[in-house]
Amino acid sequence: MKLALAALSSALLLVSCTIPSAEQDLVNRAVSAMGGAERLAAVKTVTYKGSAKYWEPEQSDVPGGEARFANESSFEGFIDAASRSSRTDWVRNFAYPAPRTFTFSEIVTPEAGYVLGVDSNGRTAQSMKMNPPAHSMSGQRLATSHRELRRAGTGALMLAMSRNPDRVQPAADLNGQRAVMFDGYVVAFDSASGLPSRIRTLDYDNIWGDVNYDMLLSDWRDADGLKVPMNRKYEKNGRLISDVQFSEVRFNQAVDTSRLQAPAELRADAAKPATRNVPYQWVLGRQLIGVYLDSDNPSYDTRGSQGLRLQEIAPGVS
Repeated sequence: MKLALAALSSALLLVSCTIPSAEQDLVNRAVSAMGGAERLAAVKTVTYKGSAKYWEPEQSDVPGGEARFANESSFEGFIDAASRSSRTDWVRNFAYPAPRTFTFSEIVTPEAGYVLGVDSNGRTAQSMKMNPPAHSMSGQRLATSHRELRRAGTGALMLAMSRNPDRVQPAADLNGQRAVMFDGYVVAFDSASGLPSRIRTLDYDNIWGDVNYDMLLSDWRDADGLKVPMNRKYEKNGRLISDVQFSEVRFNQAVDTSRLQAPAELRADAAKPATRNVPYQWVLGRQLIGVYLDSDNPSYDTRGSQGLRLQEIAPGVS
C-alpha cells in the first residue's frame, strides 16, 4: 500500500511539473505571438530609430490642467546582446523650462554608463573638465537605465520570463487584462492577440508619493520575423509622460561595437549601478526637462573640487 501511495505521489508531482501554470500560459502565448522562443533567443543585435515627445506632469498653465510639453526628441541606436550593452544617439529640442537643444549619446553597459556630449543644464565637474564634454553616469542613473532598457526590451523580457517560470507570479488584473509579476515588473496581456500590452512598476515620486509607472505597447509590426511594438506610451498614475514612436527596428544587423567604448578618463572611476533606494521617478523626470544633475547626491556634485560647504557669515547666518 505504501509503495502504491509513493508511486501515486511521484506521478502527481511529475504531472504538476509538466503542466504550465495559468501565469506561464500567458507568458508562453506571448512568446509565441512575438515570433517564438527560438527566434527571440537568436537575436544578437537590435538597431532602431525613432522620435519621442515628453510632458512634465507636475507643471501646467492652470491648477489641474494639461501637463506642460517638455521636449521633442529624435534618436537612433543599437543593442549588442553579447556584451549586454547599448548606445543611443539623441537630439533633444526642449520647450520647457526654456528652449534649447542638447545633442548627446548614452552608452550603457552592465558595469557602467556614459554620456558623450551635453545632456543637461546641470553639468557635473567631470563634464565641465572634459573636452569635448562627457561624463560617466551616476549609480542611480545607471540603475534606472538598466531597469528601463529591460522594460523596453520586451522580447528579451518575455524570453526571460519563459525560461524562469519559478519567478513568474500571479498578479491582479490591470485595466481588465490578465497580468503576471516578474522581477518587479507587472506585465498585462491583450486577451485577443496574447501580446504584452502594459508593463508596470510601482515607484515613489517625490511629489505624488507612491505611483504606478506604466509602458503601454501598441502598433505591433513585423520586423525580421519578430513582432515589435513600434509605439510605447509611458504613464504615471494614468497621466501621459512620454510618447515614443519607432520608425525602424531591425534585428541581427551588423553594428560597430567600437562605438560602445568611452574615453579612458571616464572609465577609470565610473560608478557601479546603485542597488538600494533608487529614486527612479526623480532620475527620469529631471532628464526629460534637461536639468538632471547626474550625481548620486541630488543636491550637489560630489566630484566637484570644492564640494559644498556651509560658511558662517554672521551669528546664526550661514
